[in-house]
Amino acid sequence: MKASQLVGVLASVVVLCAPATIEAGKPINRPERVSVGQGRDYRLVPDLDRAAAVGEVRIWGDAIRIEDAFFLKPHFVGVNLRAGDALVVRSATGHVVETITGRGPKDMGSFWGLSARGEEIHLELHFRHAYATPPFSIDRMIVGDIDPFGGSASGPESICPPDDFEDVICYQSDAGKWANVMASVGLMNVGSNPTSGLWCSGSNVSPNNFVLSNDHCITSQAECDTTEFVFKYYNQNCGSGPTTPDWQSFRCDDIVVSSPLGDCEATVSTLDFTLNSVLGDPASTFGYAVADPNPITDGEGIYIIQHPDGRPHEIAHGDGANVDADAPNLRYYDTLDTEGGSSGSPIYRDADDKLIGLHHCGGCTTAGVGNRGMMMSDIYPLIESYLCSTSLNLVPAGSDELAEVSGNGNAVLEPGETWRFNPMVRNAACSADALGVGAEISLNAGSTGPVVISNGAAAFGDIGAGAVVTSALPVEFAVGSAAVCGESVIFDMGDIMSASGGPFPGATALLTVPVGELVHTSLVLEDFSAGIPAAWTVVHNGTATGAAATWTTANPGSRTLALSEPFAIVDSDNAGTGVTHDEELISAPVDCTGHEQVELRFNHDFNWYSGGGNEQCDVDIRSAATGGVWVNVANFSGADTSGNVVVDISAQAVDQTDVELRFHYYDATYDYWWAVDDIEVLGGTFVCGDASVIFADGFESGDTGAWSSSTP
Repeated sequence: MKASQLVGVLASVVVLCAPATIEAGKPINRPERVSVGQGRDYRLVPDLDRAAAVGEVRIWGDAIRIEDAFFLKPHFVGVNLRAGDALVVRSATGHVVETITGRGPKDMGSFWGLSARGEEIHLELHFRHAYATPPFSIDRMIVGDIDPFGGSASGPESICPPDDFEDVICYQSDAGKWANVMASVGLMNVGSNPTSGLWCSGSNVSPNNFVLSNDHCITSQAECDTTEFVFKYYNQNCGSGPTTPDWQSFRCDDIVVSSPLGDCEATVSTLDFTLNSVLGDPASTFGYAVADPNPITDGEGIYIIQHPDGRPHEIAHGDGANVDADAPNLRYYDTLDTEGGSSGSPIYRDADDKLIGLHHCGGCTTAGVGNRGMMMSDIYPLIESYLCSTSLNLVPAGSDELAEVSGNGNAVLEPGETWRFNPMVRNAACSADALGVGAEISLNAGSTGPVVISNGAAAFGDIGAGAVVTSALPVEFAVGSAAVCGESVIFDMGDIMSASGGPFPGATALLTVPVGELVHTSLVLEDFSAGIPAAWTVVHNGTATGAAATWTTANPGSRTLALSEPFAIVDSDNAGTGVTHDEELISAPVDCTGHEQVELRFNHDFNWYSGGGNEQCDVDIRSAATGGVWVNVANFSGADTSGNVVVDISAQAVDQTDVELRFHYYDATYDYWWAVDDIEVLGGTFVCGDASVIFADGFESGDTGAWSSSTP
């Protein structure tokens, strides 16, 4: 397999059924990762002096081109955009890959961008504020291969002769199957290491946007944070290309329900599935698959929509004579093909296009074994509350973007201004339509005042099953001049009424809008790119020696984690038996004066060994406000945990000049590890009437802000 094939396939045939990886004598319950592309150091810092003036807006642009790339995926660092400013990322065709505002998705500040098809990424920064320092940079790039069909899966194929994969476009005229095609996704997990990852398959199974796949495809929250769900990637002709010129991606948000992988023979406690919430609303464009709680029976025909070997979406059918319902396992052999990359594929009943299973293991020829998946009838009760409703169910769906009616035009809600928004309602029913839908919008009791609402009666008309509808008339509100900067205007949606049934509960705090802008300042941003800083302190209190004695960025155990190397890690497993760890990583003092709020943010991966002791991971703060004593603000123990962590340390840090952070790993003897990365201390201050949107115009006349083109 090529090192940079698009999909970096996790073998759903051999790897899944093999024993767990053994490291230092203990099983590591993590699937292997293989390369999805070349991870390259790549440095881009925007030179805003090159921006072009377009009315009151400045636009800076750059085109990044890397020849022979099939896709490009940048790693953004220190994203910190002011209100109303936006970084637009486009592919070479002009397709908008994503629009980044604020500090990016989930306010992470540093994160992997969504992937752009082709050899180019175009960046456009639209801004009205003056920035003392660049509001983002790029430090890494994953470069995908131009040939997604090259090579082969990282395990034996499960081709049951003859090869009967078909392009999904062949079924465009079949409404039921095409709806399931549109709801199907590829899971591209890249950023782990960052040159490794995997490609799996999955499907959106809810009008509320929840993607179902295998647990072995997204094993942790950290992996969810680096996973994108790829929609609309298929050949445009039946039996041949070209592929769709651009796919559309959405980020994994959170793992909401999961059941682990045991081996290829599933049990009711090892169903190998993960259900994940999604950032964004793919259901409104691509729909969703309808899960069936009724079990399939022997002899019923089935089909699977998948990305075999990472290729564009294909479909394979299984003859009912070779379908064996052996709950919780579903077996299919002799006639249905899968390959590595098919893990997590939805399995549908051919007769009614209902989702009746989830594929996870391969094998063709042995009756009673064969290709295998889990019965949806066993998974369904565990995820039912997230799926479409069998009866009419209307739920609030947020609102569209706020729009200024009258004010100073700086894109910030401020005292004395009038704004508007359109509330939205979703019909979460599987098949029932709603007629004559309406709701009342009011102020929450905790809202700042004075605020006057007009047009509070929202009318949505008829809402079809699974659809989202925006109110026909906007809700307009005026904020009095006595409103307090830093407080919030909070709107509630009352019970949702419908001529078809109800009422349905509305939402408390449907929409919360701060008065003023919370301006962030990065006081510390440490990604360990140059190792552990000289101004930081490592305290070694344990008995371990050698490369894994204490905190290091050398990664002595060669851990492949969903963090961008280098990261800081203390590795008890790699240190071996008979030694202990009691290790401290202490930052240099941080000056946090002049800020109303202070947050600590970091990414981490704590792998806990259930067969060992009870190792502890503490995050502590020390300052004059704590009397110089370490105060614990976060603890991890007793279970694996990973991902992005946000801790409010205002009580320990506001107006303090000597704030220190400590990452303390202790009570560990031949356990696993704790790794941390992208440590940021973020100061925040609310600002109203900000004059920085008015440029003193440092732009020379005639400066057109011509685009540059960056290459490695």
